Amino acid sequence: MRCPSCRVAFAAPREKCAHCGLTLAALDRKFGFVPRYSRYLTDKTQRLSVRELNQLRGALRLFQRKFPQILFSVMLINLWPRGAMSEYAFWLINRARFTELQATGAANFELLLVIDPEAAEATLTTGYGLENYLSEDDLEAALNAARSGLEARDFARAIAGLE
Repeated sequence: MRCPSCRVAFAAPREKCAHCGLTLAALDRKFGFVPRYSRYLTDKTQRLSVRELNQLRGALRLFQRKFPQILFSVMLINLWPRGAMSEYAFWLINRARFTELQATGAANFELLLVIDPEAAEATLTTGYGLENYLSEDDLEAALNAARSGLEARDFARAIAGLE
């Protein structure tokens, strides 16, 4: 894995980054309480219509039926000025537990897309269990597939483009 703050690679999981010292406890202080979220799709920005929310939740449920070992969740949230997108996604996937509380470490097969519409940023991160199967290049390619929707601020199209 790579540190979500300084991007230095190290063997996961570790209590803190050996390079910059980042810890989950530091991110807890930075981001506060885990926001209320839904298992598949949470729109804290209220940018998606009810129809879009329902369609995307249906598509994400279908994804899970096709790949039951993976839970793909999406969070739309305005982060600024709280911090870096990669740090937030790392913190959220480790603290929110979109699947089960015991899904930690190598048992965490979550895939999380975080979109910040205000900052026009998105990041895709995996739980530790998926790191051996999805490379950073794979995640970057998936984000590139969503790029046109993100640039057009059509977040429903961007999310659907990742499936």
